[in-house]
Amino acid sequence: MEFEIDQARFLSALTLAHTVADRRATMPVLANVLLKATADDELVCSATDMMIALTETVQCKVHSPGSLTLGVRHLNNVIRTLPSGVVRVKSLDNSWAQIVAARSEFKLMGMPEGDFPELPDSSGVSFTSVASHRLVDLIDKTLFSVSTDEARVNLNGALFECDGSRATMVSTDGHRLTKYSVELGGPKLAKGIVVPRKGMDEIRKVLNKVEGECELAIADGYLFVKADALTLSVKLNNVTFPPYQQVVPKDHQRRAEVGRDELVAALRQAVVIAPEKTATVKLQLDKHTLRLAADNPELGAINLELAVDYDGSSLTAGFNANYLIEALGAMGSERAYLDFQGELDPCVLRPAGVEGQPAPDFLAVVMPMRI
Repeated sequence: MEFEIDQARFLSALTLAHTVADRRATMPVLANVLLKATADDELVCSATDMMIALTETVQCKVHSPGSLTLGVRHLNNVIRTLPSGVVRVKSLDNSWAQIVAARSEFKLMGMPEGDFPELPDSSGVSFTSVASHRLVDLIDKTLFSVSTDEARVNLNGALFECDGSRATMVSTDGHRLTKYSVELGGPKLAKGIVVPRKGMDEIRKVLNKVEGECELAIADGYLFVKADALTLSVKLNNVTFPPYQQVVPKDHQRRAEVGRDELVAALRQAVVIAPEKTATVKLQLDKHTLRLAADNPELGAINLELAVDYDGSSLTAGFNANYLIEALGAMGSERAYLDFQGELDPCVLRPAGVEGQPAPDFLAVVMPMRI
């Protein structure tokens, strides 16, 4: 195998492959990228960690078709150091490769291509076109509250539901919950699927390079995403997502309206003093006033006061300030509603809509903390 390729184009493909490849796997070949040079002057770069697989086709000049597999981290580092221009890659005996650019020459040791696992096949699968930016928006507004606790397998991903015209994504780590909906033209699902956290992150990375539409398909336990010359497959979590509807309070006794940016700024000040592990901040709601307080025996104390649109009875409750900040940061509105029941009940955050009603597309639930 021998081909010539533009350095910047090659580096872009390797950078994406590097994020997918598994450096800590028990199978060393999973830390590699499979390079296939075709007679059509195309280079197909593939990487997988057995849960996620990425294939990208890049234009190049192929002198001799073939394939080889190389450690993607070292290859990526080598190509990154080369000057812009043409890079020549040639396979050598015993799975070695020669890389030449300008006056530089590298030789890298690879592995037999037969060791590289077979990737999920999306041929024959029915795809649906969707707006890429809306799918990225779904992920951006829910990824932060996906659980990172590997022991809680059913929470290590986000629930994706779609009726063919509107899609909803829900995530929770047991301490908070985020739900977001957008207009998305498919695919129509009979029941929701759970997309793993790493898969969500890789979809976002891939689609951030794409303008316009991408294609989605769900088959054989995988979510397939196609965009331009990229194909990504994500193995779905075979778990039952908790009944999130039971977590969201059906109504509220108290509703305060506040400027989103103003509240975020105050919470960030409070976090500086709040205990590092819990970020506990006390919220005291009174007529037209929201007071924030944090106390840390090792640092000191802070008290803040905000003007809010509220005319109900007093309430004092504790919350993780970082959870509130992330939920507010995912909103697109200038003002937010904070809905409460009692002092030991969760806070529901919603973007303020029109005519005194919350916007219907987003909500976040944050569980209280004892203070």
